[in-house]
Amino acid sequence: MKKSFKILSLTIAGSCLFVSGTPSSYAEAPARTDVLPYNVTAKPISAEIGQDNVQVSAKTVKEQTDEVSVDASIPVIAGLKDKKYEAELNDILERHAMKDIEGIKQQAKTDAAEARKAGFPVRPYELNISYDVAASGGAADSGVFSLRVTTYTYTGGANGVPRIDTYNVDNGAEAKRIELSGLFGDGYKKTIDYEIAKEIAKTPENYFEDAFKGIAETQSFYIEKGNAVIVFGKYEIAPGAAGTPEFRIPIPGAGANEGAVSVTGKAVKEETPEYIADLNIPVVSGLKDKRYEAQLNDILERNAMKGLDELKKQAAEDAAAAKESGYEFRPYSITIDYEVKASGGSADKGRFSLEVNSYVYTGGAHGMPVMSAFNVKNDAEAAKITLSDLLGSGYKTIIDEHVKAEIAKNPDDYFADGFTGIDETQSFYIEKGEVAVVFSPYEIAPYAAGFPEFRLPIAGESAGSTEEVSQPTKLVVNGKALADGDAAVYTQEAGKALVPLRIVAETLGFELKWNGEEQSVELAKGAQWTIVRVGKDEYVYNKMAPISLGAGPVIQDDGRMFVPVSFFSDILKADVVIGTDSISIKGAAAAE
Repeated sequence: MKKSFKILSLTIAGSCLFVSGTPSSYAEAPARTDVLPYNVTAKPISAEIGQDNVQVSAKTVKEQTDEVSVDASIPVIAGLKDKKYEAELNDILERHAMKDIEGIKQQAKTDAAEARKAGFPVRPYELNISYDVAASGGAADSGVFSLRVTTYTYTGGANGVPRIDTYNVDNGAEAKRIELSGLFGDGYKKTIDYEIAKEIAKTPENYFEDAFKGIAETQSFYIEKGNAVIVFGKYEIAPGAAGTPEFRIPIPGAGANEGAVSVTGKAVKEETPEYIADLNIPVVSGLKDKRYEAQLNDILERNAMKGLDELKKQAAEDAAAAKESGYEFRPYSITIDYEVKASGGSADKGRFSLEVNSYVYTGGAHGMPVMSAFNVKNDAEAAKITLSDLLGSGYKTIIDEHVKAEIAKNPDDYFADGFTGIDETQSFYIEKGEVAVVFSPYEIAPYAAGFPEFRLPIAGESAGSTEEVSQPTKLVVNGKALADGDAAVYTQEAGKALVPLRIVAETLGFELKWNGEEQSVELAKGAQWTIVRVGKDEYVYNKMAPISLGAGPVIQDDGRMFVPVSFFSDILKADVVIGTDSISIKGAAAAE
């Protein structure tokens, strides 16, 4: 059971900072410049920003002299859930930019003095800094925020030199560094090197011969539309005309949340001596049923505006009464915000769950928070999700018994005999394979308890996972037990054992190729070849007719693809022995 006091809530799916491709000169941070002798203005990003997206605005620095021209748009980040990392990231971005600015100014001054002394004309040096947001940090990008900063320096000659710095953030409550190994697994270098070498081989004339030896340990990359975009510096592997070569590598499982619904905020702000309104009304887009979507948005806006109108009317009446009685009137207030609990995409099995939180203050010690939840099945013909849909026809008994058991653990936190059972209009939301049953303040507990919540797993599902699985067992490949992190073996309720594809197949000597668009993996080893597709219970051996193994490949929350263990015996022709606590898989050569 979770108790949370919610007045306003805005969840952004994660936060972690990773800077890639940063020059070695940044190993020691430059001293911070406290005074900026330039024209500095704030420039908001023009694109519409989703409520759960990270926001980026620009601090502009412009200077023009006979020696140097500076035009810098320094990104300023807002909206990361981890505010400490947000502050650190903004500090890094500003210090790096100011170091570049001060560096070119000093170089321009020195070189201009030498040019004048030698009687040569002075051509101004140039520095331009710009940025692009490659991934928003919101639900549509699975909580990944990716920023690309381009610094262009011209110090004479035919052209200048661009430098790309990338910042990849897993936007969560605590910073967790995003690395290529986290996106592609321990064999990331081999996977990425193979893909890049393959692309270079298509047009070798565009690259320096034998220049690409493999990606670096600190390889620069950004994340965009389910791809890791590997970036090389100018002249690093190709002539200057190629600019900064990029290679797009599909991230395994990045497309697993197909069909996710997008939610943006419509702001309504008003302030008078009688009331203050700060509304962030959710606007839903991306539902498959557009008629249902329009109706839902109409309800969301009408509910919010009705609350505002009622507050305005009450505030006007009470302010007039206070004035007539000679009392000071304290302005009333209303705030509204929201939180997406389930995306409506494939990762949430098409379930969309939205929580709207409002807080109304009309005097006294505190105001009154109200939570409303909207749960929708995102189908061509959308429908409201009910508790019976999630927990079965006996849902009331299931929930009542669970709530009573949880209350019994800490009875002092609740009103005596306050809970007598859920009602027909019980509030709940859906999150990570669980139903969260929510009660209002004062309903079953004191105000200080906020909104008491009681979480139950959805019938037939494991909480926090989109697959119906049980506990893992041991996995042994070619006689060697895999590490605990790699040896996740699961058994579905139907009894079908699933094992991680990549680690097992690579250990058996197969090469794997991921296709993000088709959500498929090709496997090859000598004359053996096959392909598997997410969700397709169709397996082929050396391009023969497909067969069924009882379950299609699935992608777990960590991005790994799992296949039935029978895939290795029936398709890859390995020896498979399933014991009481382990599964042993041996390739043909190892079995001899």
